Amino acid sequence: MCGIAGIFGRPDRALLERMTQRIKHRGPDGQGTSLVGQAGLGSTRLSLVDFAGGAQPMSGEGGLTLVFNGELYNHEAVRRGLEREGQSFRTRGDTEVLLHGLERRGLACLEDIEGMFAFAVSDGERLTLARDAFGIKPLYYALVDGGRRLLFASELKALLVDPALSRELDRAALFEWATFRFLLGERTLFKNVRQVPPGGTLEVSRRPDGMLELRPGHHSAPRPLTLPASEEERVALLIERLTSSVRQQHVADHPVGLFLSGGVDSSLLSALLAREGVQRLHTFSLADDAEHLDLEVSRRLAERLGTTHHEYVFSAAELLESLPRAICALEGPAEPTIVESAAQHIRHHVKAVLCGDGADELFAGYMTHATPGPWVKACAENYNRMIRTGEVPADECASTKATLRKLVTPQSEAAREAFYRFFLEGQLTDGHLRVWDLGSMASGLEVRVPYLDRGIRDLALSLPWEQRIRGRTCKALLRAAARKVLPESMAAEIVERPKLAAPSAVRRTAEELNRVAREMLPAEGLTRHSLHRYCAAPAQRLLLDLFVYLFVGHGGALPQGFRWKELYTEHRRELEAALEEAAGSASAPRATAG
Repeated sequence: MCGIAGIFGRPDRALLERMTQRIKHRGPDGQGTSLVGQAGLGSTRLSLVDFAGGAQPMSGEGGLTLVFNGELYNHEAVRRGLEREGQSFRTRGDTEVLLHGLERRGLACLEDIEGMFAFAVSDGERLTLARDAFGIKPLYYALVDGGRRLLFASELKALLVDPALSRELDRAALFEWATFRFLLGERTLFKNVRQVPPGGTLEVSRRPDGMLELRPGHHSAPRPLTLPASEEERVALLIERLTSSVRQQHVADHPVGLFLSGGVDSSLLSALLAREGVQRLHTFSLADDAEHLDLEVSRRLAERLGTTHHEYVFSAAELLESLPRAICALEGPAEPTIVESAAQHIRHHVKAVLCGDGADELFAGYMTHATPGPWVKACAENYNRMIRTGEVPADECASTKATLRKLVTPQSEAAREAFYRFFLEGQLTDGHLRVWDLGSMASGLEVRVPYLDRGIRDLALSLPWEQRIRGRTCKALLRAAARKVLPESMAAEIVERPKLAAPSAVRRTAEELNRVAREMLPAEGLTRHSLHRYCAAPAQRLLLDLFVYLFVGHGGALPQGFRWKELYTEHRRELEAALEEAAGSASAPRATAG
């Protein structure tokens, strides 16, 4: 597990080293850079397998150099296949397996790989970027110098080290964020920064005129699956595939823990690990209330399974105190999360943690999957509120309008399926996986997501709707599997308990944030704000202003001594300058993160 950064087209070693240093929190166990022809590649390493032999960048006999962020869970099986073809290895890690796979088969090797990854590989004349099928690991890129150089990195803040990159915000992305509360597709909040999409590749080469040519591609498309006829057989197939995923993802040279919420998804994972005979499993429960039901249920399940259990409870005041740090970590106008706050403490026990994220999106775990109307209506109201300002150009709202139209289709079955795909392809990646990755990696903690296995994905996508939602029961097939695996004394309680809010959407903290924002906002309110139309509530404005101040004004670095509650007094002039630059109406001097 690492962070990666790099340049293609006239790479500057000093800039490359600053970009790599900027994300050293992702890989505290090592750091390296390499110049290969037109490419500069950098990596920071969090070692989970083969500490001595997995240093990056890594070069092979075939002329390729690789930097890789992620874990290949089936790398031993892929290694054995390459060895049968005559390939020799000098390390035990997965980086060399990926490198030799790329040397022998090119991007076709990704079809045989199960894992989470973002990587860059170059022979000096070409650069290839790739991201895993779900987008578990982030990968950003930007063209600068009029399209003659490309920057890439695991985090936005590494790109912002380069003063050539504009910090103007993307109005269409802001409109999307204000409508849905997450971004879709390849957009980021910065106009000139894009993401390699989930399951995406990007091949970069230099034309004779010096301009870069970008060729996007895709890999690991869903594979049609013929399901067994009976529900019992389908339950058995799901348990088999999930057991295989859990078994693979628990492998490391260091202890791997589990986030345990007491809900179906994480409880099922903990029970499967217990069935696998995992010893001294560390489980972690998080809450903003010491009396939260999640804590009580998780505590009893951990005792029943014999895990080493830890509880972390944070007050709203504690979480709000971490707000600037959280925004720097999460790289967006986001509320502080318990995950980001707890990661630094969990890191004392383990280097990696499994979590149950992705199960709700794959198996339709939200009541909005059954009745999407109210949620879509609320998004449409956000859209209409901005349109009514009379300040929205057509190109700014076009993509959001097209998405809303797909969700508001008159046929209920079509609307249901469109909404299912929308959450799976949008909210999962930007609303959840990005938060898990950035929040945990800020403290060098890796989060693994066993439900996001391609075999489980193919099964989930093939299910008839009644095995996703049956009446008012969400995740019907997954709940049936949980009943068979969980301890009999607690199975019914856990399977039937109502779904509670995730710790990343803490109700008490949100309420306190709204109160504080109302007190802090300047007397003129929202109407004088240069980006006011994207903010429906005081907390939204405060979060957006903090993001602009920290990322447009300071490149994602937290200024020493910054007092965020004085944003509109002591730091007002800096904020106003950053807002002008964010809006594209000024070219204010920038602070360069080092």
